[in-house]
Amino acid sequence: MNITSSLINLEVSDGSMAAFVSRPNDDESHPAMIVIQEIFGVNANIRKITETFAAQGYISVAPDLFHRSGSLLDIPYSEMDTARGLAGSTSPDSLISDLETVVRHLQADPFALQGKLGITGYCFGGRVSFLAATSIQGISAAAVYYGGGIASEGGPLNSAATISAPIIGFFGENDQNPSPDDVDRIANELKSLGKTHEFHSYAGAGHGFMCDDRGSYNEAAANDAWEKTFAFFSDQLA
Repeated sequence: MNITSSLINLEVSDGSMAAFVSRPNDDESHPAMIVIQEIFGVNANIRKITETFAAQGYISVAPDLFHRSGSLLDIPYSEMDTARGLAGSTSPDSLISDLETVVRHLQADPFALQGKLGITGYCFGGRVSFLAATSIQGISAAAVYYGGGIASEGGPLNSAATISAPIIGFFGENDQNPSPDDVDRIANELKSLGKTHEFHSYAGAGHGFMCDDRGSYNEAAANDAWEKTFAFFSDQLA
């Protein structure tokens, strides 16, 4: 499918937030997808993922959630402390507010199918995707990739009772944030609450196994996760 990509600016509660948008290059209506960054910003990898969803038929938006610290920051993978500091500078309230702006933007898009909105995120973005599923009206389905801190004290698992959208999760068995015990805790809580979910864990995979720009990339796990992700959203957003 031919796609077109661009940068836009969205007005948020305290300023302007850039977003990378990729969409099918046609005049048809399509479901929508919000793609949430890792701690390294809306970098080349996140833009590539956004374009991958567009090529699958989704109007896809990757918002710059670090905009309060600078516009479209691209943190090198080697600068982990800087990246963690930027992630730590965000707050649940500001993230929810920013994502509500993205949802409204997509709801106003004449080519976006209403009621057909997915969200996916990686690392920091996995936690944010889970948070969005607990807090934002209009999310139809969520994919969570190795979101750290979901089960921590004050984490979004505490609000899991408010989730209404189905969730699919992908994790590496060699990861420590979230660890396999964390993943079990999240799954057990969702099960006890009767929330629709399916989790997949991959032997030999660690944190960041989806990112083919990093040494953590695990091709077999990533390929399987992509296949399951496409099938999940195709089913939930059809």
